[in-house]
Amino acid sequence: MVFRIEQFPSIIIENLAYILEPNDLFQLSLTSKSLYQVFWANNNLWRNKTIHDFGDLFQIYTVFTTATGLTLDPALAEKFSKEPIDWRQYYIQKNNIAAAETNTDNNTALMDQADAEYASAKTQLESFQENSSVDILIQVASKMMWILDVFPAHAGCYYILGFILFVLNKLEEAVILLQMGRAVDPTFELLDDLEEEIERIVNGYKGEEELLEDNQLSKALKEVLGEIFTKFDQDGDGALNSKELDSFIFTTNGSHPPPAFLRQMGLRFGSNAKGWLTKNGFLEFYLEQTLDDPSETRNDLGVHGYDPQTLRKKMEE
Repeated sequence: MVFRIEQFPSIIIENLAYILEPNDLFQLSLTSKSLYQVFWANNNLWRNKTIHDFGDLFQIYTVFTTATGLTLDPALAEKFSKEPIDWRQYYIQKNNIAAAETNTDNNTALMDQADAEYASAKTQLESFQENSSVDILIQVASKMMWILDVFPAHAGCYYILGFILFVLNKLEEAVILLQMGRAVDPTFELLDDLEEEIERIVNGYKGEEELLEDNQLSKALKEVLGEIFTKFDQDGDGALNSKELDSFIFTTNGSHPPPAFLRQMGLRFGSNAKGWLTKNGFLEFYLEQTLDDPSETRNDLGVHGYDPQTLRKKMEE
């Protein structure tokens, strides 16, 4: 009995393509017209081989930028906002670059640089919890994308991108990137820790600090919300003006509300003579939200650097 490769199940053909180098696939394709179509001319197979060997940076870029609305390094958009038309050509170019880097002394230097950038990114994220600068998130996310372009199996980059989505309340998208990271390195425990945290937020906590007492904000939640309010009350006048309230909402939800929404917040929940949202109005807003959807309030606390379960600052733990 004669076995023809092109008659093998597609999963076997795909796995064979994964382990062969482009030149090997080319030589195999020259043996028959059917094998040429199965391997060399199969654009979808080359796409799958690219993702298998180098990760799916196109999906990562799309998921991250679509969910957050952040504008990353323009060079990243040029490189990853659209998938290539010719996946075989793309793979061969990328494989040649990777081979050149592996066969030079620069590879160790590149790895050291990537690790240094990763460590720097973690430090920058800690500073974000203090000043809430979106520019920090853009810089960090861009760095992680560039590292993955060279070292696609760097699970820490997936973790940091997932963490940024987490703090911006993009939980579903965060899980997508965490799972992609786990596929390249199942032993990277931070991926599991963050996904478990997201699951607790989505499904609710056990043994958590109460948010409400007799349908009013609990003392612990009031204290935390007071700290958050003070952080955004930059001029210390006891109210959030339009700029301060916009900064709070953008940090919490990742989007700028229209001016009319900012005015309505004060009118609806409590304002000073200038129409700006007061601290009591801020607490009234959170009372309404917490009565309606306590998980949303816990999400907000996580964004602002507090443990959604214990209501303590994360940096203090």
